[in-house]
Amino acid sequence: MVDTKRLIKILMFILCTIIIVGCWNRRELNDLAVSVAMGIDKQGEKQILLSDQVLIPEAISGKEGGTSTIAPVVLFQTSGYGIQETARKMTKRSTRKIYVGQLQILIFGEEFAKEGLAKVLDHITRDHEYRRDFYVAVARGSKAQDILKVFTALEKTPATKLKSALDVSSKVWGETSAIKIDDLVSAIISKGKEAVVTGITLEGDRKFINKKQNAEKISAPVKQIYSNLAVFKKDKLVGWLNEQESIGYNYIQKNIKSTSVLLSCPKDNNKKITVELLNLKNETKVVMKNGKPVIHLNIKTEGVISDAQCSMDFTKPFSISQVEQLTNNKIQKSILLSVNTLQHKYKSDIFGFGEEVERKSPEYWEHVKNNWNEVFSGIPVHVQVKSKVRQMYKTSKSFLERMEE
Repeated sequence: MVDTKRLIKILMFILCTIIIVGCWNRRELNDLAVSVAMGIDKQGEKQILLSDQVLIPEAISGKEGGTSTIAPVVLFQTSGYGIQETARKMTKRSTRKIYVGQLQILIFGEEFAKEGLAKVLDHITRDHEYRRDFYVAVARGSKAQDILKVFTALEKTPATKLKSALDVSSKVWGETSAIKIDDLVSAIISKGKEAVVTGITLEGDRKFINKKQNAEKISAPVKQIYSNLAVFKKDKLVGWLNEQESIGYNYIQKNIKSTSVLLSCPKDNNKKITVELLNLKNETKVVMKNGKPVIHLNIKTEGVISDAQCSMDFTKPFSISQVEQLTNNKIQKSILLSVNTLQHKYKSDIFGFGEEVERKSPEYWEHVKNNWNEVFSGIPVHVQVKSKVRQMYKTSKSFLERMEE
């Protein structure tokens, strides 16, 4: 018969041993400075400027009655020749070691991104402290450090605002794309797809950078705005897409969950119709013709009319067909603009057509993979869009029409 007391003692000993072993590498929070956002800029000819946005626990916890006068974060900065060296030098300014395990977003300065991200990404992929789920962005027309110095409303920390804004805008507006560090690394090392990263810029009066009053005004004098997509070749920034080209890219990538399409009325270009797209499907198909690939993009969308200034009777099938055709044309135009820019201006396959070609014809791919971007620039791309407007919100007539009844 088993001795119950002895068994309990053994089990408690094992449990205590597991707890002790599991915590051997534990570091107290008080010993660390938790970085939630990081910026990397070019500094001089050969150096980098590293900026870490670090949480101040007292301000975040609200222990001082909920209206703390302490800024929620502090920005530590130092320069050096490499990210590892620079990060270690940061301890000269911080009383604690910078901990990057809770990083939410990494922002590259535009000038730095033009010279290449390879060395930084090599360090990040090797260092075990970095997680693989934080977002990346490129500061357009400004430095990453300036983006991180802006106080923001709604969220307690600027880093949380940056992360949340990118997450939301990528789902409900087609111009941005929420790219995580793993996505960026995978695209850079791929031979069949180039990297793309969302841009972020500053809008407004820059004298309010680094001032808490910016978050205390009803209309913030300076704002961080996500805008357009940065195009890369390997690890180097080569240019930018405009709004329509960025939306076209996201249509191809099936990144758009929901967005609005603004259309001109059939008989009056000064009046508009807004179609809210609620569902989008995309099939990318490669057809080998005379030994060379042809790309076929088949886009299917569903949506509703959310705003209409036109004098149209939306109870009639013909009117709905007109709106569907206008939607088809608008989406197709955005996609073709994007493809044309990437093929002829940048010669950078950010769409991943090369990966589709490799799956379709491995033998052909072996011959062209080392020169794919040049081959990509001459590949025919056919776009077919089929939209379905299933219903209208609340009423089939415009508000102005109902006023005149």
